[in-house]
Amino acid sequence: MHIHTLFKTCLFLLVGAFVFLLPQLIRAQEDVPTPEDFDANDITLESNYAIEPAVINLSVPTTAVFDGQDLLIAESGFAQTAQPRVLRLKPDGTTSVEVSEGLEPPVLGLLIIDNQLYISHRGKVSRVEEDGSLTDIVTGLPSEGDHQNNNISLGPEGKIYLGQGTVTNTGVVGEDNYVFGWLDKKPELHDIPCQDITLRGQNFTTGNPLTDNGQEVITGAYKPFGTPSTEGETINGDVKCNGAILRFNPDGSDVEVVAWGLRNPFGLEFDEQGQLWATYHGADVRGSRPVFNDPDYLLKVEEGAWYGWPDFFDGVSVEQSRFKEPTQPQPHQLWQQHQPLTLPYMTFESHEGTNGLAISLSDNFGFKGQAFIAAFGTFAPVTTGANVEPNGFRIIRADLENKQEFDFASNVLPGPAYLNQQDGLNRPSDVVFGPDDALYVIDWGAATLDEEGLKLVPQTGAIWRIYNTSTQQSRFETPIKVPAEPIPLEERETLARTSWELVQPLLPYLILILGVIVLVILAIIYLLRRP
Repeated sequence: MHIHTLFKTCLFLLVGAFVFLLPQLIRAQEDVPTPEDFDANDITLESNYAIEPAVINLSVPTTAVFDGQDLLIAESGFAQTAQPRVLRLKPDGTTSVEVSEGLEPPVLGLLIIDNQLYISHRGKVSRVEEDGSLTDIVTGLPSEGDHQNNNISLGPEGKIYLGQGTVTNTGVVGEDNYVFGWLDKKPELHDIPCQDITLRGQNFTTGNPLTDNGQEVITGAYKPFGTPSTEGETINGDVKCNGAILRFNPDGSDVEVVAWGLRNPFGLEFDEQGQLWATYHGADVRGSRPVFNDPDYLLKVEEGAWYGWPDFFDGVSVEQSRFKEPTQPQPHQLWQQHQPLTLPYMTFESHEGTNGLAISLSDNFGFKGQAFIAAFGTFAPVTTGANVEPNGFRIIRADLENKQEFDFASNVLPGPAYLNQQDGLNRPSDVVFGPDDALYVIDWGAATLDEEGLKLVPQTGAIWRIYNTSTQQSRFETPIKVPAEPIPLEERETLARTSWELVQPLLPYLILILGVIVLVILAIIYLLRRP
């Protein structure tokens, strides 16, 4: 080949590779949003409603509550993305830190009783004193696993109600819990039932991510990793149990179980008649006992009810074929006997991530008596298996009387906004009505989950305000930007992608370019050395 032709061919290959690679590089960088990326035009709503960003620059906010006209916001501290803290935002936009010292991340529940703040944070519920110190009123909640103690709500009789999540996905500790970041730190953890149960003795053989010698382990239900169960074995129940709604007095006394058999009850809300409503997440398609096609739920909570977890989903046995993931064995029941099953009130698409809920009490906002639910969104494909639909990432309106759901607010493009280069909703975590009768949406911000664990982007969280354009006005010409307090990068557990993570998917293309360059050099040397 003539050297001039060779140069032209190599140059063509290099330019082609660069043109192909450039959009991938741009997209990889754009996948991580900046704190200013919020645009109401990227969100569609039901007619006569509008949305505006109200508060920005938050790091993984999970919930909020109004104290008079002041808004208290929980920055959760998930994955050590930022310090856990509760912020007080005044109507004039000034912010202050209400409490930070002593909080155990994540912070997932806030409640005001008689002008005093109560906080649900990992493993405990605490009361904030006048000097900002914490007094723990309930401790020892089983919250070191996949899910934690969540929202808290005040009942009509003056008791505090709490949603408590499960340690595992479906009752068995497995390799997926290593991905979730706790198996190597807390290998003794397992789920705790609310009443004594008797096991069938079903065990599961898996790899052992705690060693590198290819060793396998056998694990039973309600057992620590690597500990088998036996047929007829009794697991003792405890009032501080997993997958339940608990209640107690404001001083922490008289803890009792209201209902159980709930995988991860997050939202709790009482209506005007004093009826408790709750949301919870259905099972994931992961771990030693994956469950396919389990929906998400809204419950009309009944006293003493058992809702089925870990053996019944959507009101039927897990042994039905609809719950079998195509590439996995059919799941079977773990218990020998069960108490009577209570059915859910409404169900939603699998992996919507039904989180916080609020019930409209105002004709000023509209839809009085209906529930609004923050749908956090799927973590496909890690938690969903073959179901990769971008479910969630929206606000659901639930007509409680007719058991119908409506898409109240959602992104123009399905999925979390930042993945679509949009600036709408990322991960709605909670909703709360304000004293102005508007609906405030607490948005985590950018969050993904892969085989390396949960990854979060600090300062991408926000609070959106939805209002009725017929009866209400816009309040935020520009959103309030709160001061941020991120943790230094070297101290974080897992975050949004580092520079290496951004480059890693592009590695094959970089190798291709390098290979072309090497071939060019070798060809030139060969041609120059020819006689």
